Amino acid sequence: MKTLKPDAKHVKNAGGVEMQKYLEVFEALKVEHAAKFESQHSLMIKIGLGLDAAILKLLKPSWTTDKPDDLLNTNGLFFSVWIDAECEAKGIARYNLHAKKLRAIKGEAFAAREFARAFRAQSGEDLKGWPNLSYPKGPITLFEGSFKLYPHTLKNETLNLAKNFAAITPLIEKILQEA
Repeated sequence: MKTLKPDAKHVKNAGGVEMQKYLEVFEALKVEHAAKFESQHSLMIKIGLGLDAAILKLLKPSWTTDKPDDLLNTNGLFFSVWIDAECEAKGIARYNLHAKKLRAIKGEAFAAREFARAFRAQSGEDLKGWPNLSYPKGPITLFEGSFKLYPHTLKNETLNLAKNFAAITPLIEKILQEA
């Protein structure tokens, strides 16, 4: 499965008109739910066009050293839902949880592989029912999946995943504190 990776040449050309309709759905979700996610879970919602995709991200500001307005993270923990041309052609939206360069937030002694192992071992029950969920090898993408892309259900499907992610943030915090 394709994952989102910053690539300067793609960022410059990102945001085609075809992705605007999905960005509008993500924007509506953000307008309606950002305050609740922030007050109840300390999660911020970021949306934008990047890497030729419409992207919605959820993360805690303490989980990255990037600027709050940066859409493409250079480090940290973040949950993403995105749609690009390949997704659109397949009729799916993709999602994942990234743990990227965690030493930037946890210090040089932090072992990302150990964090990934602990997360995968402890999150099994919490991730049941996530659509088309898989666990790639390695510490960067902790899990990934996809769901059917229907314009009339995109906002609710994305909101459900955001709520599912909010529900596992205490587990992520616990593992980060123990690391």
